[in-house]
Amino acid sequence: MKFQPLYLVVLCFACSPSVWANPRVKAPYVGVSLDGMPCDGVAQGYGPFDYSKRHTLNPYDLEIVERVHFTPKVENLLGGETSGTPQADLDYTLRAWPNHHRALMSSIRYQLLIHAKLRKEGPDAVPAECHLQRAIRFSPEDPIPHALYGYYLNKLDKPELAAARYQKALELDPGNSKLAYAYAFLLIDLKRYDEALKFAKIAYQHPNAPPALREKLKQQGTWN
Repeated sequence: MKFQPLYLVVLCFACSPSVWANPRVKAPYVGVSLDGMPCDGVAQGYGPFDYSKRHTLNPYDLEIVERVHFTPKVENLLGGETSGTPQADLDYTLRAWPNHHRALMSSIRYQLLIHAKLRKEGPDAVPAECHLQRAIRFSPEDPIPHALYGYYLNKLDKPELAAARYQKALELDPGNSKLAYAYAFLLIDLKRYDEALKFAKIAYQHPNAPPALREKLKQQGTWN
């Protein structure tokens, strides 16, 4: 398996995993946006289904959503399938599969474009942070939404909050080399070099981990 740098790569609310394993149970919006507004969205339709358990579920339930709504055009933010922008299709995908990893990443990228004023937010758009909090509430044992939240917060120049999300992701999946790689880079930015070294060593348990992290730590005099 080729090592890919984590660009895929929070608020966690108490919930019994056994409750959310049932696709008939609705997945509510929880928490607040970064602007302090309560998270809310369109009422649940199809699903919800747990993306981290997709290999044990009926493959049709994922295939139909991805074929109709989460197409390559939508994933790459080139346009929508049911409207002119990808917002509606991303929202539908994430209502059906709240912790769909790639759809969450597309939602983050779209929100970052909105923050940069390169895209205009539609009136019914759900902020990426609301999708992320809902995903974490829905599948609290899935580490990827936590890591994605960390990535998003770091892009918004909130590194301390981002670090807490990466830490939670690694608590759930301690040996994940990609998560450790991304977290170590963030710890270097925070000047927490000893911690960065700890997670870099986890990252380099993967034989194809890129050398950039090691070189960065060498520059800081931390790597040995």
